[in-house]
Amino acid sequence: MMPTLTLRPAQAVLFDLDGTLLDSRTSHYRVYQHVFADLGIRFDHAVFTQHYSPNWYLLYERIGLPRDRWPEADQLWLHYYEQETPGPRTGAGQVLAAVKGSRRALGLVTSGERVRVERDLDRLGWVALFDAVVCGGDAPRMKPHPDPLRLALNQLNLPPRAAVYVGDTIEDVQMGKAAGTATVALAGGFSSHETLSGERPDILLDSLAELTPLLQPIDN
Repeated sequence: MMPTLTLRPAQAVLFDLDGTLLDSRTSHYRVYQHVFADLGIRFDHAVFTQHYSPNWYLLYERIGLPRDRWPEADQLWLHYYEQETPGPRTGAGQVLAAVKGSRRALGLVTSGERVRVERDLDRLGWVALFDAVVCGGDAPRMKPHPDPLRLALNQLNLPPRAAVYVGDTIEDVQMGKAAGTATVALAGGFSSHETLSGERPDILLDSLAELTPLLQPIDN
């Protein structure tokens, strides 16, 4: 799909991690299979596709996991994820370099728990790239609430209108809109092109390679 918005005015580009920069859908599905098997709850790919949310407490609610077992599920998830090493999504390294080369600030806003996010960033050599990193638990409320994105913008000392948020789920688009940033939706991670189009993002892309040409250097 051809973009309908230029990114030239943006002073910062902020990304989601899982499904956007990190090709982690298969890893997440595998981890949830282990977690819910241990908890005695049926979980297959159809359930994952229907109920997935980057706010995993919504997933717990949707599949009927009792609230008093949520902390146990959280610990099991982190345990099983330690065995996973998802790689970058195709074009991730190039688009991150393009953002830095365009003289824009680079941010990361993810629901992932900080310890595991930092492990992934370190493994991929991305730790030093980001000017702001907001992880799950850093803000009072999770996606799609705008709190996490607003926190990152405060760290960058930028207003929402000066930034664009790039993500692969409807919650990412909803958060960006609620925070007041431009929104770029990236299909093929955790959500399809058709699903994302229903949220009416400013730009809807099928690959990170389509984003790189939009990142011309900003004026000094």
